[in-house]
Amino acid sequence: MTKKTLIVGSGFMGTSIALASNTDNISCVEQDSNYFASLKKLDIYKNIYTSIDKINEDFDLIIICSRQKEALEHILDFSNRFPLSVITDISSSKEFLIDKNLPENFISSHPICGSHKTGPENAEHKLFLDKEVILIKGAQQELVDSIKEFWESLGARTNEMDLTEHNRIYAYLSHFPHYLSFIYREILEENDVDFNKYSGDSLKEILRLSESDKDLWNEIFSDNKANLDSLKEKIKKKLS
Repeated sequence: MTKKTLIVGSGFMGTSIALASNTDNISCVEQDSNYFASLKKLDIYKNIYTSIDKINEDFDLIIICSRQKEALEHILDFSNRFPLSVITDISSSKEFLIDKNLPENFISSHPICGSHKTGPENAEHKLFLDKEVILIKGAQQELVDSIKEFWESLGARTNEMDLTEHNRIYAYLSHFPHYLSFIYREILEENDVDFNKYSGDSLKEILRLSESDKDLWNEIFSDNKANLDSLKEKIKKKLS
């Protein structure tokens, strides 16, 4: 049976999930007025709510796709309001979840995919096809089975990982590459190096990551700061 789903935060990732779900039984909560206008035109969601207080129906699955700094508040609010729903998030760093009294109906997810593009109008319906989704260990098996079934229905593969190990691994595999791209672009700009005119494809590929939402990535860098700092020290030693 198709899950009745609510997306909280319908930007690029949230709307890509909606498109990949290929169902008319999916709604969203979106507070950004520009995104709200775009979503009305796209006609993807059954219902579009501007806040949790406006919701007048129940859901089998709620996916928190909001900004990293808002994720914990949303997890707690929606889990409290919808105790029978399965709640998950898609945050890239999970440090903010450590030592928190998390609800029993919550399991954390991390889809290993995305884009430097933003906004619902850039969403991709095949974004999750053959991609990895990491599930954070510790949830009840019933929740694990349910969320595995959902992600796999989008064409993704699922694996489980300890929260602390997840944050360490993705500091190496995702967070630092983005961090490097942002600061490298800043250095080039500060030193008047015209990389748009003179660089080759390899440099453009490195700098592509810095075209991502800088505010969002600063939240991720801040959340996973300890692991990033440790990795930077390792790199300094290699360069010395």
